Amino acid sequence: MKKTTIKDIAKAADVSIATVSYILNDVKTQSISDETRVKVLKVAQQLKYVTNRSAQSLKIKKTGLMGILLFKDAQQSPGSALKYAKTIYKLEELCRNLGYHVIFMQLDSASLSYKVIMERNLDGVFLINADREKFYAISNQFGFGIPVFVIDSYIEDSLFHKIMPNFGQGFAAAQTVLGQAPEFLVMDAYNNTELREVIKQQSGLDEDRIYVYENRDGMQAFLSKFAGKPGIVINEFLANEAWKTHKNLVACCTSHCEELFPDDMMKISFNLNDYTEVVNMMDSYINDAAYVKEEKFFLLTATS
Repeated sequence: MKKTTIKDIAKAADVSIATVSYILNDVKTQSISDETRVKVLKVAQQLKYVTNRSAQSLKIKKTGLMGILLFKDAQQSPGSALKYAKTIYKLEELCRNLGYHVIFMQLDSASLSYKVIMERNLDGVFLINADREKFYAISNQFGFGIPVFVIDSYIEDSLFHKIMPNFGQGFAAAQTVLGQAPEFLVMDAYNNTELREVIKQQSGLDEDRIYVYENRDGMQAFLSKFAGKPGIVINEFLANEAWKTHKNLVACCTSHCEELFPDDMMKISFNLNDYTEVVNMMDSYINDAAYVKEEKFFLLTATS
């Protein structure tokens, strides 16, 4: 099979060879639009472009640094500061076991600063809870060959791997635990609008039976319309608030904090150990220039 060259990429992307070279080598002195950059990187991946071994030898001089970048909730909710604590802890543990040092940053969506990030030569990056606009703004800061994995963001882009709970599986398990079809859903206000819509669609419920968290009073007013009816609450911290007035519910434990609940509270868990495969996949991208994983969505297994 003929090896893909930058000339092939330039032709397929309808740009100059120089532009492809600047993008693939992450040349900062050239002004290239984000649209062109994304198009070229997509074509490079689709054509399974692999850097030549002399250039790759530069990449082999890895820093051993892994980035975990968490976007703060635009809509604050109970437990906002804690809900990704166990995910971050698990990622750090798994990366450390593979010999990486982790740099963690929390980013404010209202005022992003990339300077500190770009001063570090990261081998790979996990982005958590990013909306579409902020995702593209920051992912374009990393050069070709730096794998970027996205957690809890539904980004329909074949360049990036996405990791999220298997909500469809979780809803099916919740119905089994309830012993009947749920009549309402209370859900977290994820930064990523597309993920919110996917969750709504997979729930099978009408829009007027779904509450996306805004505040405690709004949630309690919504729950009062379903007094005694079975329902689902996504996120342990929201479920704890709902439990104060509504007992007939199943908590979907997206924060992996099942220990927060009393023994008689119904709950669905998502397997935190599934991140082992995710981190190993990241490591494969970092150490093998030819590695490609075709499936871009990775779903955490739901269990009751």
